[in-house]
This record gives sequence, C-alpha cells and structure tokens, in this order.
Amino acid sequence: MKGTENKENVFVTRLLKWFLSSGRDFPWRHETDPYRILVAEKLLQQTTYGHVMKVYEMFLEKFPDVQALAKADVSEIESTIRRLGFQRQRARQFKETASTILNLHKGEIPSNKENLIKLSGVGDYVADAVLCFAFNTDVPIVDMNVRRVVGRFFGWSEAKDLQIEKKLRRLIPRGKAKQFNWGIIDFSGLICSRKPKCTICFQSDLCTYFQATVSK
Repeated sequence: MKGTENKENVFVTRLLKWFLSSGRDFPWRHETDPYRILVAEKLLQQTTYGHVMKVYEMFLEKFPDVQALAKADVSEIESTIRRLGFQRQRARQFKETASTILNLHKGEIPSNKENLIKLSGVGDYVADAVLCFAFNTDVPIVDMNVRRVVGRFFGWSEAKDLQIEKKLRRLIPRGKAKQFNWGIIDFSGLICSRKPKCTICFQSDLCTYFQATVSK
C-alpha cells in the first residue's frame, strides 16, 4: 500500500510541476465567470481546442450573458458555431440551457452537480468541469483522455468512470484541482497521447504501461 501511495504522490507532484512550466494557455483558463466557463466547456465537447479558439471570443461577443443567449434565435447561435460541427444540435442545447438557467435559476449558473446535469447537453464531464473551474471545487474530471493516462500509468484500464473518479479524488491536493485537471488534460494531449511519446515522458520510470511494454 505504501508503494502505491508513493507512486500516486510522485505522479501528482511531477504532474503539477510539469504543468506549471509546460501547460498550454487558453483564454477560457483565465475566466472566473461561471457563464463563460460553461460556454467554453460546451464548445469544447467533441471539438478540438484549435476550432474552439476560432469561435470562443466571437460567441461571447454576440451572447455575453445568459440573458442574451436565451433571447437569441437558434439560427443565430447555429451560424456562430457552424465551424464546430453538430451546429444545429449544439445551438438548440445552448438556447435550452440558457432558458433553463434564466427561468429556474434566476440567471445564475448552478453550483451543484444535480442541477448542472439537468441542463441540456450537460453530462458528467461538463458538470464537473464547471464545478472545478468556475466554483473551485476539488473534483476530478474524467473523459477518454484521462482514462487513457491513468489506465496506462496506474494500470486502471479496466476501472469504470466512477471508480476512476473516486481514485483521482483522493489524489487531488486541496485547492489544486484546476492545475491537476488541466495538467492531466495537457499531459494526455502533449505526451500521453494515442501514440504515447514515452521516450520524452517524465513519468515513464513509474508507468505500468511503459514498464510492461516499451522498456522490455
């Protein structure tokens, strides 16, 4: 058990140090407004960062708050996000989400998961992202990229999302959830990608995947 705990601690320490020097910089990572963070996370669904960068500022200029988004025509929202794909579905979800927030939550973004996941097009990932990045909640964010990283490094490839979330929740240093989650996201994109760059990975000496396959 002590060996496992040490491996987990080393993983977190190295990850946070690496993120501080090598993490990516995106405009939505500087936001504190829950509305703007929710918009960013919904735009990022099934979309690359590069595509969202081309739409993000324009979207917020046209729809700067919940009220503006709720009043907008679906066709106007659709035209704004067309280059992201799935624009008709996304536009309807944005409109429905804004209307729900306006009518049921007095225009305030919900700060609890129970109400967040009731919003149109908001699932566990987006809800947890909003809780973490907008409300500073120490909650892990689990998607296919995070599953890949922890599956390789810790050997958790067979674990379900809820099991992974429980394990990661234990690893997050108090008050460092943003850096922890962004760190794993960037690590998965830059190093532990689909084709892992094990030769330049700062975690490889303790990685279950590397030790079982690459180093042999």
